[in-house]
Amino acid sequence: MAARQLVSSNITKPTVSIAGSKYLANRYIAIAAITDGTTVLNNVPDNEDIRAALAAIGSLGAKVERVNEVIQITGISNFSPRHKIQLNCQDSGTLSRFITAVAATIEAKVIVDASEQMRSRPMQEIIDSLSELGVKVESNSGYLPIELSGPIAGGNCQLDASRSSQFLSGLLIAAFKANKNTLIQLKSNPVSESYIELTLKAIEKFSGKVERLSEREFLIEHSQALQAPTINVASDVVSCSYFMAAALIAETTIQIKNYDFDSVQGEAKFPQVLEAMGAEVKRQGDDLVVSYTKPLEAVTVAMGNMPDVVPTLAVIAAFASGETYITNIAHLAFKESNRIVDLCEQLKRVGVECDYGEDFIKIMGNAKLSAAKVSSCHDHRLAMSLALLGIKVPGIIIEDAQAVEKSFPHYWQYLEQIGIVTKEI
Repeated sequence: MAARQLVSSNITKPTVSIAGSKYLANRYIAIAAITDGTTVLNNVPDNEDIRAALAAIGSLGAKVERVNEVIQITGISNFSPRHKIQLNCQDSGTLSRFITAVAATIEAKVIVDASEQMRSRPMQEIIDSLSELGVKVESNSGYLPIELSGPIAGGNCQLDASRSSQFLSGLLIAAFKANKNTLIQLKSNPVSESYIELTLKAIEKFSGKVERLSEREFLIEHSQALQAPTINVASDVVSCSYFMAAALIAETTIQIKNYDFDSVQGEAKFPQVLEAMGAEVKRQGDDLVVSYTKPLEAVTVAMGNMPDVVPTLAVIAAFASGETYITNIAHLAFKESNRIVDLCEQLKRVGVECDYGEDFIKIMGNAKLSAAKVSSCHDHRLAMSLALLGIKVPGIIIEDAQAVEKSFPHYWQYLEQIGIVTKEI
């Protein structure tokens, strides 16, 4: 497995432009697959997750054409293969939930599988709900691989979305292909509410309507015909977070071009967390400017709706005065790694004082840090966040650094463009 070492840090070109959002693109791709006509997506990022998603919908009968950052998707139509379809989600947990739901919309036997790591991510919730909606589903005790036979009929279902909102997002999309109305009732309050809103907004781009009857009830009328749009995919706010962190750790200013200020994604509010720590955050036209103007201070913050920037905040907190307390994050245990345990254990390797529990992380800032080897734990978010420690801790080595391929394959080149140099070792 490849490792990278931070060689030097001297931010001399403090302006960066970030590619389109993986979160948005994943949703648009899934919806486009079940939409008649041809959807055009501009500014689509190129990473492992997106490539896996495009391959999966292609296997289900969608027609996919890509030229650089532009993708055209012609939706699945009259696709009834006689053989079983094998789908490999690789390392994408989001895809495993979304494509299981999309696969349920066609009259075919489909096997959904993924990497060994992804086989440990729970799937029972969506299995139970699809079964209630008329889909035949068999699984490995609630985990991948799953074999299912559609099409989805619709009706009423109960869903537990307490561990992941991705189950709900997948069902909301698939319900548009049911032959009767679908009512999804949540058993408890969902996690990551902002990601549900992201899915609802994505559906609206295709002229679809989900009626939210209450916080826990969603009605999808089957008579709706989705319309194939042309969409410009907005910038990825989570990818932007690493450059906000770089500015603060390096005690400088970085300008992020074309920031998605209108995003409903929870992570889009991360700049507000940084302001609470003492950062200066300004909007300059369509750009976001983050500056270090005074020593950072610890914060207490609930991050249930912005889970993917928890590793970013944890690394920043290592350089802030006081104890940072990050709460409401139990669902991070089910990400590409256990982002509670694994994150803290890696921070400890360089000397960060860190404690954790089932749904929290505590970080005592301004400890004396020293270079060490840390592991990404096969998690792209840990790889990108932990690397930023090297701005102040020269010589730090990130093991399994190629994990960034999952969402941000050119991350190391982006760092070098602004003056943070790494090398493969």
